[in-house]
Formats: sequence, C-alpha cells, structure tokens
Amino acid sequence: METRKVYVSGGSTYVISLPKKWVKKTDLKAGDSLVVTEQGGSLLVGASISEKKPTTKEVRISQMISGDALERIIIALYLVGYDTIRIKLDRKDHLPYRKSIRKMLDYLIGIEILEDTNDSMTLEIMVDYRRMTTMQILQRMYSINRSMLLDLGKSLKTGDIGLAKDVMVREREIDRLYFLVVRQLKSAVEYPQVAEKLGIERQRDCLGYRIAVKVLERIADHIENISKSYIQLLEVQKSIVMADFVRLNNSLVTIFEKSMNALFTRDIEKAEKIFMELKDIKKAHTDLSGELLLPGNVKSAILQKTMLDSFGRVASYIGDIAEIAINMSVDTLGEE
Repeated sequence: METRKVYVSGGSTYVISLPKKWVKKTDLKAGDSLVVTEQGGSLLVGASISEKKPTTKEVRISQMISGDALERIIIALYLVGYDTIRIKLDRKDHLPYRKSIRKMLDYLIGIEILEDTNDSMTLEIMVDYRRMTTMQILQRMYSINRSMLLDLGKSLKTGDIGLAKDVMVREREIDRLYFLVVRQLKSAVEYPQVAEKLGIERQRDCLGYRIAVKVLERIADHIENISKSYIQLLEVQKSIVMADFVRLNNSLVTIFEKSMNALFTRDIEKAEKIFMELKDIKKAHTDLSGELLLPGNVKSAILQKTMLDSFGRVASYIGDIAEIAINMSVDTLGEE
C-alpha cells in the first residue's frame, strides 16, 4: 500500500500522482485515459478496456503430457481472459492434439481458429461483453435446466428413451455457458467497467454469481446422470412404474423455480421458504430410498438408487441457490 498527497491545481481541481510501478505495468502513456469508479468511500482507478492491449499466450504441445492436458490448459487460458492462444505443434504425433484443439470449439463460446498451419494453430477468442449480461446467462442456464427437469419428468412417466437422450444432450450447452460466464466474472473482478457492461452493480456480487453458475452447472450434471441411469434401467427392466420418481421430479421443478425467482428478485422471504419446502422433499427422498432396500431386482434397485442419489443432490443444490439469494440480499433488509 502506498500513500499519495492531494494537490490543488487551478484552484478547483484535485490531483494525485500515480505509482510509477503501476504505470509501467499497465503501459500507460501521456494522454491515455483512465477509468475512475466510485465505490462507497473508495475510488477505483483502472486502464480503459478500449486501451487494454490484447493478451496472447503461447503453448507448446511438447510440454503437454496428453491431448486432455492441452484441453485443460486451453480452458484455463480462456477463463483467465486471454484473447489469443498460439499453440505450437512441435511434436511429430500432433494429430491427437489437433483433435483436442478442435474439440474446444464445441465447448467454448466465442473461440475460433484464426490460423492453422502444419506447425501451429492460433485460437482467437472474440467475446463481446455487451451481447449477453451475466444475469441473462444465469437466466438462460436456469431455463435450460428447468426444461431438462420437465422433460426428464415426461420421460420417466412415458418411458420415452429418445426424450431422455435429448435431456443429456442439453447438458453440453450448460457447460458452454458456464465457461463463458466464469470468463466474464474474472474480467469483471479485474475491471470495474466490464462489471458495469455486464450489469453487475457491485463487484462483490461476482462471488455470489460465481457460486450460482457452478451450482447450475452441477444441477445439469446430475440431471444428465439421472437420464443416463434411467435409460440403463429400462434395458434391465422394460416394464417399470416410476410414479414416485415423477412426483419427486415435479416437486423439484417447483422448488427450483421458486429458488431462482428468489435469487433474481433478491427476496429473502422467498428464499427462506425454500428450506421449509425442502424438508418435505427430503422426507419423500428418504421414504423412496427405504423402499429400494426391499427384496427385488438387484440391478434395478442399484440404478434406481443412483437416480435417487442424484435427485437428492439436485435438492441440495437448490438449497444452495436459496442461500446465495439470502447472502446477496442482506443489504436490502429494512428497506421499504
């Protein structure tokens, strides 16, 4: 921490000097503009996004132990906020790595192959923060998760395997949105003007949003797991009544809608009611679990137990959303 004296220039303008180390780090020049953001009793001074130089990172596949490792590095660089990723194909067996690179085009929004030669590939990340705000992405993730739950319920009721498979496919879109919003939030924490463009009023809300998107991503994972286990269950036991599972699923849809509404509206009272309703769902979950312990088809019971465990995890994550809603709403207590 450094201190700076305040000087008066021209009788009405207050001036402070900038730390030399920071000026060099941000590559500021005379005549450049800075963004000054007021937050409570503090001022945040940062370089303008329009003047921020594009960031580039070079990666050599000779330093990667596998194509999977390269995929993880690309995702990490995407999340951190790099604009260009140059990948040197400095190994003879580079075809598997090329495959991994192209696979990332399906996983990450806004990433394209800018250049592809025999010894390198360049990825360009083109994300416009103004096209989709953080809240819009959250709403989109919620909408997809809700549709997955609704169609899962229909599949459980009718035995429609095709619908169950379609539910599983939709999980991929949740992953894509998850990576995008995490990239956004990392930039919002670093640059106040990015937070403003993303519709984030307070930078500290980035933590709440970060937890929320992870919860939504995990809910989608468990809905996918339920669908997968259900398809396997129908192969083991073609004729099976899933009425209890359908009721449990429908209850989760209702409480999921309420928890997300509490988060979007920052309503503590609505969020608190979620915990009361979750008690009924947990009781139904426990009763179903006990029934599965009765003698019967072992393989069927194991698959149903797997499904039930994922339903339980979805319920827990819905409770997490209610907690996030409360944590992000405490400042509104006492307001009319």
